[in-house]
Amino acid sequence: MPANKDETREQLALLMKAEMAKARTEMRIVHALWAVAGVALAAAILLWLFADGRAQYIAQDSGHGSAVLIPAWLALAGLLAAAAATVFFMIRLMRGALGNIVQRQARK
Repeated sequence: MPANKDETREQLALLMKAEMAKARTEMRIVHALWAVAGVALAAAILLWLFADGRAQYIAQDSGHGSAVLIPAWLALAGLLAAAAATVFFMIRLMRGALGNIVQRQARK
């Protein structure tokens, strides 16, 4: 019986090591998505304010040029990247919570 407990502990340790590696990879993806979101939103704001995007938007009723459209698309890309990062982070958080529950049950 004790050999079985040792084998179970080793299997649990291997599973936890694999899960930690997976968690690191997932968090790298989340950090990269947040970085992309930040850069895209900062670029959109800078282009909107300093490349006359705002002035062109106010001056025209329709048919906006690239000074308006490029910041708009960058802002949309930033929002989508932020939403994706949030979803992936919540998935990681839930997976970690479930892993803690499983680990606690295995120790009992």
